[in-house]
Amino acid sequence: MRQTVTYHELWLVSERDESARILKFNPRKNLLAGTNETGKSRILKHLVWALGGEPSTRIAGNWDVNIAASVVLSIGQKWFTFVRMGRDQRAAFNAEGKLLLATESAQTWAKFFADTFEFPLKLQRHQEGAFALAGPEYALLPFYIDQEGGWGRKWGNFLRLSQFARWEPVVFESFLGLRPQRYFDAQLTRDELVFKLRELRLQAKVQASAYQHVKAMLPASDAAIDESAFARELQQVASQVEALVDDENQVRNDLFAIAQERQELTGQLQLAARAENDLVEDLAYLSKYRDDEQLNCPTCGQTHGLSFRAKVELASDANDAHQLFLSVRTQLDKLSKREEGLRGMLASVTKQMEALRVSIERRPGQGGIAEIVAAKSLATIEDAYGQTRQQLSESIDELDESRSELQAELDALTDAERVKEVRAFYKAAVKSCADRLGIDKAEIASVKIGARPAMGAGSSGPRVYLAMHMAMLETNAKYGSGPQFPFIVDTPRQQGLDDPNTGRLLSAVYNHAVAEQIFIANESVPVDWTPPQDCSVQTFTEKRNFLRKDEYRAGVQQLAPFVEAMRESIAADRERAAEIAAESEPAENGNVDDAVDADEDEDEE
Repeated sequence: MRQTVTYHELWLVSERDESARILKFNPRKNLLAGTNETGKSRILKHLVWALGGEPSTRIAGNWDVNIAASVVLSIGQKWFTFVRMGRDQRAAFNAEGKLLLATESAQTWAKFFADTFEFPLKLQRHQEGAFALAGPEYALLPFYIDQEGGWGRKWGNFLRLSQFARWEPVVFESFLGLRPQRYFDAQLTRDELVFKLRELRLQAKVQASAYQHVKAMLPASDAAIDESAFARELQQVASQVEALVDDENQVRNDLFAIAQERQELTGQLQLAARAENDLVEDLAYLSKYRDDEQLNCPTCGQTHGLSFRAKVELASDANDAHQLFLSVRTQLDKLSKREEGLRGMLASVTKQMEALRVSIERRPGQGGIAEIVAAKSLATIEDAYGQTRQQLSESIDELDESRSELQAELDALTDAERVKEVRAFYKAAVKSCADRLGIDKAEIASVKIGARPAMGAGSSGPRVYLAMHMAMLETNAKYGSGPQFPFIVDTPRQQGLDDPNTGRLLSAVYNHAVAEQIFIANESVPVDWTPPQDCSVQTFTEKRNFLRKDEYRAGVQQLAPFVEAMRESIAADRERAAEIAAESEPAENGNVDDAVDADEDEDEE
């Protein structure tokens, strides 16, 4: 049975600001209305953040980075309270307030999330052969359109989506039900076997190469061979080469990632420079006119009133654009230093490779393999190498047989007719949603599953992405599996959309999005638009004052027991980890530093 998730309450408490905010939601439809900086996006970001996601620009401005957030939600008929504080502390409680899990480990939380929400999907990391549970971001992605990251060309709703390689096809094909969940489990296992096979074949190739080297250096001799010593020598050479190849691949992957990041930052730098230049030119143009003077706008052709306040705000915007330019340029400088270091590492690996090659080719009297081989017989060498080759061959055959069995299972699980049917349904759903949202058919011609087309002009570009999300939800409801989260749309009213069209857009989402619960954040309630009967409207008017002093006491009373239980459990885990680390270290090493979860490095990706 499908898991349906409903958000009931959100509690935000800032100890630093001694302020809090308590919000309750309609189980069906919710509209958060307010101009920019009134806090509506903060609400939506913290709903998914409390579950373990990392939405973009969550802590922008002077927001308390150590804020405590609590979401009361239900999964079917079961109620839970999820709590998150700071960057890493996460916890979950049942309806009776019993602690289910508290952790600072991203890997542990991903396992709990997968079990709780029945989302066991695994993805491959950029390091070949490394796989991990997908985690909250990938389960929430189809249901969440972020104000800053959700309306662009790339999937940017969450910050760490790029931690996995080629994740889009797996996530969206699984979500839409093109293939059953078992297909993706078998595919992952097959990919793991393929990686192991490649490693074993590389090892066999290296050993064969080493054998040919020593065979070529072997003089005519009847001397007996120390088979165990020679086998160890071969294994040592193979291990060294294998480790160096792994290091080289890792450095090259890191350099490729840096190249991509530099390209993105360069684009941002150009945008910031153009924005600053445009603002400075506008300010220079306005400076020619007196305050309160009427002027004809060269852009729109209309007459506008000019004020000193308008000039000050424009000057502030120009300064902000300049600061952004400097910030991006600093990031590019740091990136260049990282690249320089990586290229130095690559040169070091290459040098070690060459040194290893030279050591293999050394002549008699110079030590190493050459000296050993000089005293051995060809027949014994062939025997030793034959044993090693036989062991590798048997392992390769065994893995290859398992891979073939999994491939056969994958072929059996691939229903070509179903794939065709789901793709056709999704395409029809996109067209239907596009009609409701007033999008021209030409703008959705290039829409494909998992891909985001280039944005069109005006307001129709963002609406294409909205149509894609709505079509994905509709397709998932008919063919897919996995949890059904509330559908969150943050600020769908983009440039060029007036009140009547905004009202039609809101009605299209509320009336046709296939979701049990819907959240929309918009700048206002459109004039002459009536919300659905089962829609709750919450209005926000105060800028940069979202948290309230008068709700702080109630917020502390509500969250204190949860936060205390979470902290105590995490502290106990730290102590146990430190004890285990101390026991594993030799006594002469003295005291051991506090242990850190090995998987925390994944949070930095």
